[in-house]
Amino acid sequence: MKLLFSEKEIETKTKELAKTLNDKYKNQDVVMIYIEKGGKPFFEKLTSNLSINTIKDSIRVKSYNGTESGQLTWLKKPSVELKNKTCILVDDILDTGQTIKKVKKFMTEAGAKECKICVAVNKHERRIEDIEPDYYLFDLDKGFIVGFGMDYNEDYRELPAIYSMD
Repeated sequence: MKLLFSEKEIETKTKELAKTLNDKYKNQDVVMIYIEKGGKPFFEKLTSNLSINTIKDSIRVKSYNGTESGQLTWLKKPSVELKNKTCILVDDILDTGQTIKKVKKFMTEAGAKECKICVAVNKHERRIEDIEPDYYLFDLDKGFIVGFGMDYNEDYRELPAIYSMD
């Protein structure tokens, strides 16, 4: 494994992003929802640096059967009201874009006035859907990465930094 982004780099970038969100959403209620399991480390680090009023929740979806992406299956839907709310959807990585595009569509159909996408890593290599994050820490052209929520067969998810497996 090769270190791509250190714990210190993640901390610095997360604080910068939190300041951006604090400035943009000052005096607003924001629903922050992370996608389990991968989005949790980034979500926790990000929200611990926010001063804005947030309503926090998580969802869990499955979109892969083996290595093939298919129908989106909801294992846990949002438990908070989304109608007329600003929603920020937090995940570890925007890769193909298939899952996050379907989740964003669900949020807006549930009445969210807007749904922003916030990811730790914006990876371009396998992007299938025409979708980009509104906020991200790092931009990556290609590579298989682990750590900071991202896993390989459930391993390496808890690493505090981001590594390339290539």
